[in-house]
Amino acid sequence: MKIPESLKDVLLFRYAIFIVAGFFVTLTVTMGNATDSDDTPTVTPTGLKPNYPAGYNCTPISSPYGSWIDVDGTRRDEIHTGVDVGRLGEWILAPASGTVRAAWKANWKWGTEGALLIQHDRDDLNLTKGPKFYYSEFDHLDFDEIKHFREGQKVKRGQRLARVTHPGENQTYLPEVHWEVWKADHDNLTWRTNRYDAPDWWNDSAELVDPLSLLGLNNPPTEDKSVAIVPFVNGKDYDGFRGFTYIMPCTPK
Repeated sequence: MKIPESLKDVLLFRYAIFIVAGFFVTLTVTMGNATDSDDTPTVTPTGLKPNYPAGYNCTPISSPYGSWIDVDGTRRDEIHTGVDVGRLGEWILAPASGTVRAAWKANWKWGTEGALLIQHDRDDLNLTKGPKFYYSEFDHLDFDEIKHFREGQKVKRGQRLARVTHPGENQTYLPEVHWEVWKADHDNLTWRTNRYDAPDWWNDSAELVDPLSLLGLNNPPTEDKSVAIVPFVNGKDYDGFRGFTYIMPCTPK
């Protein structure tokens, strides 16, 4: 069937409007993301993978850094900014000596929960170069278990921090601790309110890193990017140990 010229004009006009409207929708989304870019941490997958010690039973990492897969096997809404690990009731261990920067009531859409931020400097990690500071942030904690921590308080490598529980203290979600690691050139923190009306820290020099990169400092990764997980052992001398030990307890087989 031949379309009348007048109808062709109408269809072409509507198509043009559709294209222009789609362009502006795309532009709006792009500009919106660009506006938030300074506050959105960059996650670059590393390909690092854990290699657990043969002589120990260690709780494995259930969701790695840079992954799109959640603990329950579903796809995430956004790329993973840390690692998830732990079974309900297991103690979380400090990966290195450090200084408490904050213990607070947080919310990242799962409900109110506890969060703990520990700062590690080069001396804590036995490093002579690289970033001046690293942060370990632990989320999905029971606030009552961490509320005794005070800013400036020192913690030791392997010290028990809190037990693994459910995100938002809500049993709807599988138990885990979310562990983020950041590197920073200075230690100046500012606080703001996130989209869930909860406090959130910010350091304009801080950048996310894969926790496995710190777990692999003492024993460099192999060619296939496998990182030897080093468990914390009570009574062992870690004076010369570089980087992090594992945050989950590992029991000898």
